Amino acid sequence: MTTQNNNNRLISGTFIGIDHFHDAEGLRFNDALRSLTEEHWRQMIRDMAAIGIDTLILQQAIDCRHGAKHPQCGAKSRTTTGWDNPKTYYNSKTWQKLEWIKGDPFGAIVDEADELGMTIIYGIGTMFTKDPYLFTDDVIEQARIPALELLELYGTRPSFGGWYWSYEYPPSSISGRDSLQKIVPAIRELADCPFMISPNADRLMSATLLQDIDVDIIAYQDTVGVGLEPDPHGRSGLANRHQALDRLPYFYQALQFAHDGWKDHNGDLANMSYWNTYFRERGRTALWNDVEIWELDHNLTLVPSEIARIAAQLDLTAPYVEKQIIFQYPGLMQHPDHPVKVGGERAVTLYEQYVLYRDAVLSGKK
Repeated sequence: MTTQNNNNRLISGTFIGIDHFHDAEGLRFNDALRSLTEEHWRQMIRDMAAIGIDTLILQQAIDCRHGAKHPQCGAKSRTTTGWDNPKTYYNSKTWQKLEWIKGDPFGAIVDEADELGMTIIYGIGTMFTKDPYLFTDDVIEQARIPALELLELYGTRPSFGGWYWSYEYPPSSISGRDSLQKIVPAIRELADCPFMISPNADRLMSATLLQDIDVDIIAYQDTVGVGLEPDPHGRSGLANRHQALDRLPYFYQALQFAHDGWKDHNGDLANMSYWNTYFRERGRTALWNDVEIWELDHNLTLVPSEIARIAAQLDLTAPYVEKQIIFQYPGLMQHPDHPVKVGGERAVTLYEQYVLYRDAVLSGKK
């Protein structure tokens, strides 16, 4: 069972994207992100490492948002007219790179991560895609291309840490469970490496599902950012700051209970609790927390939250999780000396305040 320690109260990973996948959400910082040079990205990675971040989850390697239809973009589905012509963030042999990208920031991030001993988990799906439940085979075939190309480019690098499935179907739904049962083994045929997903924590989990979907890492979105008033996504009928935080221990204790149900095939079968048991040859599915360090303004645009709320998120989940990652550093946190103030002064303030929080935790003052 996981026990609380200082490391569990500190951020050690982050999602990262060359730009934010959603134009409306990233309105405050996407232009600045897209202006970054390779050296700017290298510096940003060094700034992350300086506050203890050792794991990067690249949100997407490909993008289909050109022509995208999405509820927040005035349409009724998540299908895309850009499906048949994805654009890439990396140097692909198959598809064109996004036109605004200068140089190879994707490669610069990998190079710097190698130098700093960091791990990179590569997103091989895309947030704007065909429905993975209704079009599972199509989605798998599209994901094979970046997976194979990224393996060729970076698979032997010391930073290579596996795959992240970008589409956020909860495994506790029929669509999530059934599609993952096909997607995970198909991608594993390409490389035997960790497979990560990041569903919402308020959809919960069971030992049976952990065995069914057979993923190696689940980084649960803690839902605190989206769970605040005015609750634009309708996620909580009683959305408010207190409830969004107050429910975290209940969510994560239940999630930990499910994850702790893993038993080795060679275990003592006679003493097993069969109603909370799952078997995976690859071992226990890791339980990470995906800390939402943002909230939404009246335009549904991401803005950094304040350190007091984020500290509460970290403290309340620490007894139950193995790693704290955030969504996301780019645009929401920024070192004050970085030449491009991505996210503005509010992002700089959050970086500076987190440094003080981290120092207090490491020194035993908090």
